[in-house]
Amino acid sequence: MITALVVDFSWVLAFPGSTGGLELNRELIDFVKSNQSKIRSYIFSASSIVTLDKIKPQLIPPFVEIFSSKELGLYKHQPDSYRQLAKIIDTLPNQILFTDDKELNVEAAKIAGLQTFLFTDTPDLIKKITRLL
Repeated sequence: MITALVVDFSWVLAFPGSTGGLELNRELIDFVKSNQSKIRSYIFSASSIVTLDKIKPQLIPPFVEIFSSKELGLYKHQPDSYRQLAKIIDTLPNQILFTDDKELNVEAAKIAGLQTFLFTDTPDLIKKITRLL
């Protein structure tokens, strides 16, 4: 059973929009919002928090917090990053589902003991989360 969801920002939660800005993954955000009572959700991004400040009000809530690997001095391709993140959110690694579009990051999280999902599309991710709840 998972008690925490950790998602990457770029290419999972946000995509480049047709007008040059970011387009948020509303389907995933709405899913997270509708399941707030069942699972705590976090964002783990390689982007700087300053970069995300403009859209933070659209993400918190339903996400509990946004973590930046840069600000934490972590690298998403290293398993220790996910062990440290599990400590920060006070959750056992095997109770966390991590999703990212980069296989290297997903493999690092898996080595750290997290449940993982390589993101390809939102409907598949939502099915996976629903099965694990």
